[in-house]
Amino acid sequence: MKKEELIEFTGYLISITPRTRRGLVEYRLKIMNLGGRCVSAYLHEPKIPLKPGLRIKVKAFLSRQLGSPRWVIEKIEPIKDERSLEPEPTLIEEVIRGAYPIVSGRRSDKAFSMPAEEEVLSKIPSNLPQRLYCIFAEGGSQLKIVEAFGEKEYEVFKKTLSMLLEIDKDSLESEKIVRKYLREIELLRLPE
Repeated sequence: MKKEELIEFTGYLISITPRTRRGLVEYRLKIMNLGGRCVSAYLHEPKIPLKPGLRIKVKAFLSRQLGSPRWVIEKIEPIKDERSLEPEPTLIEEVIRGAYPIVSGRRSDKAFSMPAEEEVLSKIPSNLPQRLYCIFAEGGSQLKIVEAFGEKEYEVFKKTLSMLLEIDKDSLESEKIVRKYLREIELLRLPE
């Protein structure tokens, strides 16, 4: 594999979009690197609980199968020492579209006015004001909105994440019970 077909970087997980491709479930992850640039990469089986705002380290390769080239994640791990970005309840009051789209509103009872990408703007309803959950991050030298979720969407996401964590916990507990049982059987088979 050529050097330009492999990337490693750290950044923040901004959004997770499940989808199917050729009958298999995969996740499109939007990751903002520390320079403020967003990269889309695809993951088939998450080995860690994924949530927007999580600080991660990614190793991905460029896949040229089935159409246009895309980054496929080979390895993903959370960076535990770093602070994650948490979605914040936000009141979006106005969106000014133009060469540099600006979103205005309130978060933590303080007014703000900041840039947002077109992809984020598409998630903001047209009938304003609206209460959303937004992720704010530094993009270069300025703070900007990098993701927006409707309240119901965010609640569903939180419940799904909670359920996945419970399944993982139950799975680990089941594995421990099975290992203990197998050790006991092994001890019974040993000659005295």
